[in-house]
This record gives sequence, C-alpha cells and structure tokens, in this order.
Amino acid sequence: MYLDQQFCDATLVVEGRRFPCHRVLLASVSPYFRVMFTSSFKESQDGEVLLKAIAPSIIQSMLNYLYLEEISLTAETAEELFIASCRLQILPLEEIISRFFVKNISMENCLGIYALAYNHNHKDLLHAAMHHIGLNFGSISEDYDFMCLDLSTLTSIISSDKLVVASELVVYQAVQHWVRFKPDKRLPLLSMLMRHIRLPFLTHEALAEIQADSELYGDVQMWWKQLVGEERLWESEGLRQGIYDECIVCMELHRYRIQHVENDYSEFDIDSDLLSGMDCFDPYTGRWEKLPGLKCLRHPASTAVEHKLYLSGGKHRDGSCSDTLYEYSSFTGQWIQLPSMSMPRDSHGFLACNLKLYALVGRNDRHGLTSAESFDLVQKAWTPISNLPFRLIYFASTVLKNKLYPIGGEALAVVPKLVYSGILIYDITLDMWTQMPLDFKSYETSAISMNNGICVIGGFYEEKGRQLTPRGTTEVSFLSSRKCFFLNEDGKVSQEVVIPELPEIFAFAGVVCWQRRIYLMGGVNCYRLCNRIFYWEPGTTPLAKDLLEYYVLWNMANPSYP
Repeated sequence: MYLDQQFCDATLVVEGRRFPCHRVLLASVSPYFRVMFTSSFKESQDGEVLLKAIAPSIIQSMLNYLYLEEISLTAETAEELFIASCRLQILPLEEIISRFFVKNISMENCLGIYALAYNHNHKDLLHAAMHHIGLNFGSISEDYDFMCLDLSTLTSIISSDKLVVASELVVYQAVQHWVRFKPDKRLPLLSMLMRHIRLPFLTHEALAEIQADSELYGDVQMWWKQLVGEERLWESEGLRQGIYDECIVCMELHRYRIQHVENDYSEFDIDSDLLSGMDCFDPYTGRWEKLPGLKCLRHPASTAVEHKLYLSGGKHRDGSCSDTLYEYSSFTGQWIQLPSMSMPRDSHGFLACNLKLYALVGRNDRHGLTSAESFDLVQKAWTPISNLPFRLIYFASTVLKNKLYPIGGEALAVVPKLVYSGILIYDITLDMWTQMPLDFKSYETSAISMNNGICVIGGFYEEKGRQLTPRGTTEVSFLSSRKCFFLNEDGKVSQEVVIPELPEIFAFAGVVCWQRRIYLMGGVNCYRLCNRIFYWEPGTTPLAKDLLEYYVLWNMANPSYP
C-alpha cells in the first residue's frame, strides 16, 4: 500500500516535497506522531505534517526503514538519521543507530558521539561514549574536537567519576587547554569550571602549580583546605576511576574442624580466637594483603558499596546470633559499628542497591525468620520491608536492575526441612515479592549478576546417590554439584546461555564479578575447605545471550587460607 500509495491518510512535507504515508504506522512506532494524530492539533484533522530542519533524503530513509525494514548506515548519514529519529521519537530506528555508533566508536569519534548522546539524553550511548573517553582522557583532551566542545558537554565530562587518570592534575590541565583555546570568551568561565576540579586529591606540589596559574588571572579565585582520609572523598564528590585500585576482599574464617551433630555433617567449628579475618586480593598481581579483622563474629554476611565493606549478623563465639552492622572504609583502614538490625540474623541474605543495604530472612538462634529490612546509608537507619512468604536459609542472592533475587535455599516451614525449588524476586520500587518456580531444587549455591541476567554457580542439587561423609559412605538425596546455569531478568532459566560446569564440586563459595570475569573463591568441596580461586572469562561481548559464542577459560591461584 505504501509503494502504491493506497489508503495514505498522512503526508510529511519536507522542503516542499511530499511523502504520503499511513498514520497507523507512524503512531505505532513514535510517541511524537501518536500524540499529534490523537489530539486537537491541526495535523490530526488534515494529516499534513510540516517538518523543518530535516533533509528530504533523511525522511525517505526513515520511511524506507519503517515500511521495508531497509536501512543503510554510514558515518556520514548516521548522525543526521539519529538526530531526526530522536526528534520524531522513532524509537526502533533510534536504537539501531545507537548500536551502530557503539560498534564503530573510536578515539577519533568518541567525543562527537558523546556530544550527540548528551544533547539527546540517550543514556546507553552516553555510557558507551563516556567509557571510551574515560579510558583515553589524557590523549583525547589534547585533540581539536575537545577544544570545540560546548561548555555544558565539557562540564558533564570533567564531572564524571569514569575518567581513568592517575592524577587530578590531568583534568585540570585539560580545562586549561580548553580555556586557552578561546581565552577571550572562556576565561570568565574558569572559576565555574574549577568547581569540578577535585583539589583535595592533588599533591602539595600540584596545588602550588595551580595556585601559580591562578595568580595570572585576576578574576579567578580558588579555595582549598587541608583534608585527611575520608574527608577528601566527601569534599571532592568521589574518586576518579584511575585514582584508586580495585581489589577483591575475601572473608577468611581461619582453621575449621568438622563438628559432628546427629544426622547433620555440615556444622563447622572454628579453631581460632580471631574469628573474622580479612584478606585483600589484587586480581592484577595475584597478591594477597591483610586487612583488619573483627574479633567477634563467625560467618557474617557481607556486601560492598563503593570504597566501603559492610558486614551484618553472623554468630558470636558462644553460638548466639548477632544483630550488628559493621562498616570498613578503605580511607581510614578501620571498622566502625553502625546501628544494629531490628533482630539478630544468621545465614541471611545481605545485598546492596541504590545506597541501601538489605538484610533478608535467615535465622535467629535456630528459629527461622520471614522478616526483611533495609538500611539507608544516608539516613543511617533501618526500615522494615515486606516479609518473605516463608522462612529461608542457605540461599544464593544477588541484585539485578533494582530487584533482589534470593535463589533456592532451605525452607524452614516444616519438619523435615524442605529445599525450595524456586526463585523469589523483590521489586524495590513496589515493595513486593513474587515467586518463580524452578524445575529442580538447590541450596548453598552462589549467584552473581552479569549483563542482563544472573549466573548461578555450584551448590547442592536434588539427586539420589551416595556420598562420602566423616562417618563413611551414606545414601543422600542431595549432592554437591559442578552445575551452573543462567537466569533471565524474569527469573526463568535461560536455554540460550550455557555456562560451563565447574572444574570441581563446590558449595558455599564466594563469587564476584570483576573486569568481566567471574571469580569463585573458597567454599566447601566434599567437606574439605577450598583455598583456591577459579575464574571464568566469558568474553568481551556486552550481550548475555552471546556468552556461548566465546571461548571459556578457567584458571586458579592460591590464597593463604581456606
């Protein structure tokens, strides 16, 4: 009908050229046209839409895509098509062009792509361009395109934490180059731009250099004060990415001995006075360093937010559960105690999302809990959230897109204990839990979010067989496993993404994602504590569904303790 111009009830007019088309198609892909054709605007009556500042060839390309699914993108045409699709809100085309830019981003065009994304508030494209700029900021800040940035775009770049610079002096020098490119117009802007330079992270020598520069400009005033430790962070609104080193912090429970309990061989006791040590692992060098330990807790739950580590609950030396919350700062190198939870918790979930900590179910001196609560890191206060539908321990848990995911676990609703064959999903915005079934039962697994889904690793799965225990071989219904699987955001097991089996059987392992690698640390292997690290490198593609296409690599290293 489009090619034969049949039943056309809308016309796009561009520079005198007329493009007959159909309202229903335009409205189905564009909120812009949907509002136009369903309101009291003149266009809704006669169907004629006058479009300015768009070339006829761009409109023709857009219509060819909408009707025929044909689009030809080049470096020369993509920008105009992107601007037009953003303006007219042609969402499918906007997404296709965005992926084209991401695929072809380079040192030469990343600033232009960033400016384009910034002007049209396209978050995914903005993130991709900022990542490229951040990694190469030192070189890019000397380019001609950087000197031509407008004030708003420049400010958004130098305000970013993603700049990989070894010193804040690099950011200051970039600002100076931009100002001196057009000094008559830009010099009055220098005072405002200096607010985005994080002076407390500069050395005394660098500060003296900046002070000498400032004396050359009579209208530029700058202030700074002597700050130490964590004061620097809050005064400067955060660290640049290149200024700090990332590491993996591993809970170290020291020497274990198996303590036999009737019909239960999974209880462990600790043969040490120092109950919660901390090992810090540098993935770049493979080296371990010691962090201060806490002399009070046994297997507390842990999570991290930026440069701080948080521990909650666990057990005291006498076996009673703890309600404490501790915070470790990498600036001060010290632990402090924060307000306690509303009740003691052990074997509970502990997650961080949007500057809040979430403590989920667990048990209180062997009594299972259904309650959950959140701790606001800004207000420093605990608040109850919706209860879970049943008592649960020994479950995996992770965060994905503002939702919390407890996976599997041991349900304490009845005796004997039951293993939960399902996934709970908590929507933080709605304060509501939903359940998704699994085709199998699992507990003591590990889980980590990656891309658009969740990797679930190891643990125990329902399976008849025989297993070696401290008292000999016995018939069991659950065996520790090498099994791994991938969950989509909706909680369903993905059939497209296949995660390789573990090289050995593991349960209770620590897991973390760093630099697109999934690290598996410690855990229990057939009642033996493991002191090794494994990592899986799924590849460089940003799409979870493509993980299967890449070579899988496992490797290991040796920390000091299990």
